[in-house]
Amino acid sequence: MEYSSIAYGPPVRGNKPLTPDEVDAFLAETRHAIIGTTNPDGSPRVTPVGFLWDGEAFYAIADRQRYWVRKNLRRDPRTTLVVDQGDDYRAVVASGRAEILDGDIGELTRRILVKYFGAETGGAYFDEMERGPNGNRVLVCLRPDRMQTWQRDDGEDA
Repeated sequence: MEYSSIAYGPPVRGNKPLTPDEVDAFLAETRHAIIGTTNPDGSPRVTPVGFLWDGEAFYAIADRQRYWVRKNLRRDPRTTLVVDQGDDYRAVVASGRAEILDGDIGELTRRILVKYFGAETGGAYFDEMERGPNGNRVLVCLRPDRMQTWQRDDGEDA
């Protein structure tokens, strides 16, 4: 996987890439991602998702009947996922081909729910999901070919 930095507009003193450890810590925080897919007419579609990053791939719980999954990803799996935080200018942009997983997705699903709702509520939510009909639940997996990261660089290390 390629790591790089990118700068938009005139930064305070510049931008610098996140280190791999900073990427992992940033993506472990409870925040949402925006996943971009392409509609059949070529127009973009963006969808906010909860996600889990395991150091190699992003996973998001989805309903296989959602348009962005059912139509867009099945037709064209190329996607970009963005996680950002405006107040300190940190961001991760990951691109690659998404895969729709519908086999043994229980443990990853539980981990995502615990990340967003905590151990007790997330675990209970998962148990409830497992008891009910969930034939439409899938995970969208993105193993990025490219990741761009940045954060504000105020020159404090210089």
